[in-house]
Amino acid sequence: MSEKPPRVLVTGGTGYVGQLIARHLAGRGFRVRLASRQRPPEGWFSFPFEWAPLELDPQADFATALADVDHVVHAAFQHVAGRYRGGEGDDVEGFYRANRDASLRFLTAAKTAGVKRAIFLSSRAVYGSLEGPLDETMVPEPDTHYGHVKFAVEAGLCKLCLAPPEAFAPLAVPSVTPATPTMGFAGASLRVTGVYGLVEPLERTKWMSIARQILDGTLEIAPRVATEVHGEDVGQAVALLLEAPAEMAAGQVYNCSDLLLSNREIVAALRKVLVRPGSLPERGDERSVAIMRCNRLRRLGWQPGGRARFAGTIDALAGVCGAEANEPTPFP
Repeated sequence: MSEKPPRVLVTGGTGYVGQLIARHLAGRGFRVRLASRQRPPEGWFSFPFEWAPLELDPQADFATALADVDHVVHAAFQHVAGRYRGGEGDDVEGFYRANRDASLRFLTAAKTAGVKRAIFLSSRAVYGSLEGPLDETMVPEPDTHYGHVKFAVEAGLCKLCLAPPEAFAPLAVPSVTPATPTMGFAGASLRVTGVYGLVEPLERTKWMSIARQILDGTLEIAPRVATEVHGEDVGQAVALLLEAPAEMAAGQVYNCSDLLLSNREIVAALRKVLVRPGSLPERGDERSVAIMRCNRLRRLGWQPGGRARFAGTIDALAGVCGAEANEPTPFP
């Protein structure tokens, strides 16, 4: 009898980035279990998955979600809707309790449950305002609550890769220490930049509102330049870290970024495929954006989709919006 593929638990698996990662892993043959506060509506996702409830609470029992799991991808994050930096809103204490303390408890529970590999979805926000290019050898200087939370969990995951296992006080911020895999557990942090890609529900898809405003003639958008990576490429990075030798994951951090995109370029691409000529925002200042180097990830075989994937996403997004508006578009 052939051995079953590994079961991967994706926390926050119904969220924006979590579902994109889960979709890639399912397509790669992993058995996927999504964990979230609420069960996704029937028919939301086209890929096969199990579901388990999960709350970001340090006192929660994670046993059900972790039962018979080989690997975990911790993408769950509690924040004000639509905001990561500034996602604490008016509840800074609750923000740390959910996203730092509960995450450390969850990862500790995962190790205790016998999980072999843990991937934590971190952020470029750990670098704060450091000037680029940014690489993983730099000492992070987070300057937001978001960045501090992500860096604290990175450090905690690194410490879990050391022996003996360490207990975390609710407000402890462990220091980063080089690690070697112990007890079959290896955890890595993926520092991800802005993520794009079509998601469910479609209203949450990045740039959807821009496309709709172009169609109805109400577009007002400020100049902006930012780094982006497609969710499919984040999923590819996660899969590579799950499949890599343990020493490539244990206590390690990896940058994950692909393109430098401006609002001007995004609007121009959407106007072209929607056949809606019009004004474009001013060019943003590319020099103000610190680029992340991703050489470590590329050495594992990571190959992001680049401009071709961006163009395909713009086509797909415009196709959806054109269908909504009952407008013909030059693609399926």
